[in-house]
Amino acid sequence: MIRSFWARHLRTADILITLIYAIPEAVARIVTYVDGSLPPAFNTLELLLGAVTAVALYKRRTAPVTAVVISLAVSALFIWNATGMAPIALVIALYSIAVHHSVRAAWIGLGTTAVVLTVSGIVTAGLITDPGNDDVVSTLVIGLFAVLIGINIGNRKRYISALVDRAGQLARERDQQAQLAAASERSRIAREMHDIVAHSLSVMIRLADGAEAMVEKDPEASLAAIRNVGSTGRASLAEMRRLLGVLRDEENEIAERTPQPTLEELPQLVESYQAAGLPATLTVTGVPPTGQGAQITIYRAVQEALTNALRYARQPTRVDVLLECVGAAVTVTVTDDGAPGVAAASEGSGRGLIGMAERAALYGGNVTSGRLSGGGWRVRMTLPEAGEEL
Repeated sequence: MIRSFWARHLRTADILITLIYAIPEAVARIVTYVDGSLPPAFNTLELLLGAVTAVALYKRRTAPVTAVVISLAVSALFIWNATGMAPIALVIALYSIAVHHSVRAAWIGLGTTAVVLTVSGIVTAGLITDPGNDDVVSTLVIGLFAVLIGINIGNRKRYISALVDRAGQLARERDQQAQLAAASERSRIAREMHDIVAHSLSVMIRLADGAEAMVEKDPEASLAAIRNVGSTGRASLAEMRRLLGVLRDEENEIAERTPQPTLEELPQLVESYQAAGLPATLTVTGVPPTGQGAQITIYRAVQEALTNALRYARQPTRVDVLLECVGAAVTVTVTDDGAPGVAAASEGSGRGLIGMAERAALYGGNVTSGRLSGGGWRVRMTLPEAGEEL
């Protein structure tokens, strides 16, 4: 309780400690002035230096070295005066430098004090017949105890300060990690949303256009296309509910959790594009990776590439989806033979290819895409580490 009280009232503590020195010093100067034991000039000088020492003691927390230097100089100068209170200021200053500066500075200060006071005592004894009863040894012994106590308290303060700094650093690192995790999650959700929306809307638009074109010529085919529109929309809506369910946790809503797509659903994905009129075929060689992350990456890459072919390929007669698995490495290639020229007025934002590249980078891979010399477009994703679960 006492330590806590003084920690909350630092200025009050500094004033009290300063007064412990200043009041006895002022009283001693008044007494020596009245009884005439010292010349008035000495009284005045010692009173002025005592005031300077009092100010140094008041600033001892922020300038402990200065406090030691000033109090030591005054003590050495007036070591012959038994009524002087400079040794008290010196002991307080030595304690303060141990607490508020460092252990090394405290020992240096004590050693310097021993040398200066010893030399001053010898010089004073040779110049003054009656140097008084001042005891240099007692001052050094008390100063030693003050330094030891100050080192103990100072080490504790520095240890607590280091703990506080470390806690603050850990808190900042925690906040930074949380921000990075939030940014990564936003990026993941954006990729998933792009894949789902681009796929579902492209397929539904193509199915709707086909149903409208066949409504008079082939009503049954038109009805089947409309049914595919509904099933595609419901499946996409279920995926969006699953994806965005985590964003509704604050409302205590429980989202429907369905598994992420796997490579076993890749044939159904290709069939959905076939139903939309895209002549897509799937070829798989080797053993596909079993890791959930790698399967999602491959699935979304095929979905994005087929969506682009559906939107932009000009009258393609063949769209090949080739999945090559050799050990831990996987290569996904989607090639269409669309005629040269621009297939659509809108070229898109490019976010799909960016999302593919970000997914591939997690497995040390990359994505390349470009137009072929004879017409058509090729998208290739290489995953050298797809067989290693992250």
